[in-house]
Amino acid sequence: MTMINNETGNLRKVIVHHPDDGIEVITPKNALKFLYDDIVFLPLMRQEHELFTSVLAHFAGKENVMDTLQMLVEVLKINPMNSKDKLIQYIADLENLEEEETEKIRSLNAEDLAYTLFTGILKSTEVSILPPLPNYVFTRDIAVVVNDHVLICHASKKARTRESILTRYIIYYHSEFLSFQKNGDAKIVDMTKKGDEHTLEGGDVMMLDKDHLLVGCSERSTPEAFNSLKEELFQKEVIANVVRIVIAKDRSSMHIDTLFTQISTDEYVIYEDTLRSDIIKVTKYCNDGSKKEYSTLYDFFVDYNPQMKFILCGNGDETFGAREQWTDGCNLVTVKNGVAIAYDRNFHTAIALKNAGYRVINAKDFLAEAPEPTTVEKTIIAIPSTELSRARGGPHCMTFPISRG
Repeated sequence: MTMINNETGNLRKVIVHHPDDGIEVITPKNALKFLYDDIVFLPLMRQEHELFTSVLAHFAGKENVMDTLQMLVEVLKINPMNSKDKLIQYIADLENLEEEETEKIRSLNAEDLAYTLFTGILKSTEVSILPPLPNYVFTRDIAVVVNDHVLICHASKKARTRESILTRYIIYYHSEFLSFQKNGDAKIVDMTKKGDEHTLEGGDVMMLDKDHLLVGCSERSTPEAFNSLKEELFQKEVIANVVRIVIAKDRSSMHIDTLFTQISTDEYVIYEDTLRSDIIKVTKYCNDGSKKEYSTLYDFFVDYNPQMKFILCGNGDETFGAREQWTDGCNLVTVKNGVAIAYDRNFHTAIALKNAGYRVINAKDFLAEAPEPTTVEKTIIAIPSTELSRARGGPHCMTFPISRG
């Protein structure tokens, strides 16, 4: 069953996107347009991502680490309700394609069409006909499962608009999501239907437990989106409490998962400036109409769980903390309680994790050991990140979990 009610349960099923050829369309002149700060070396980026997905597969099973490209191909082959032509026309209108270009896309088979819709490239000619989608590798942002509902996110930047369209198509029509539509779209919360000001990205959404959802208001996620989401979740009785976390509208902290992620029931890896900052505003809204405001994020977490512990990015050093927060030292994805994947470059954060009792092991050595997942405890698996980190996202960003145990 597709269900997410926490960030730390056993990862059972997850959606990723292998870095695709569209990334090589990025140049120094257009990089900022596509939300990249640097030019990545795609072959090495792919190797790093493949090692990442191998670790995910070790815990969830290879068949349960699904790639969006294959999911899109599967839907296009079925073409439910003759939806393929509608999808192509919608994208053609969005991207202002000429009729000749639209016809070229319309004539493609499912595999080549999916390739073009993601990369923007016509495989037969290697010519770009659409803008690339280099940020789709960060599948966390496209959608989030909230208990037994799925939230389709609404990207804030024009460079990511087609991501939202393809995500909607996959979620409304792929067999993996049929359980959300037994009564139409009763279990789908679709932010793309709510207007341009209602932008919300999945890096700003975290399940604390079945009764608490954390939602950031950030550079990418608006107060309008928060209010709309909160009201719909309460109306549908999906969750009892929604916690709003207002953070600075800053490139270095574009989502709340760039500032903290949970690695066990009682532990967060967090950027120290975030913890007690009076700039960050935290308000818990309850479905009974009440609310509670907190002076700091620390106050909220300790009120929620007095046993909560905080492992500081950069091991608490101001300089190393700032450097490693920028390279996603706070952005880990948990595969089971107390076992998470991190970037290997954030070695001062690794020291803090070791001091907190964690074993830190690089991914190749871990996979060579191949321990039975049920026996792995208090472990951080470090994946290579020379190129992945250039894209401004970490392991948490690169996963869209759809089932945890």
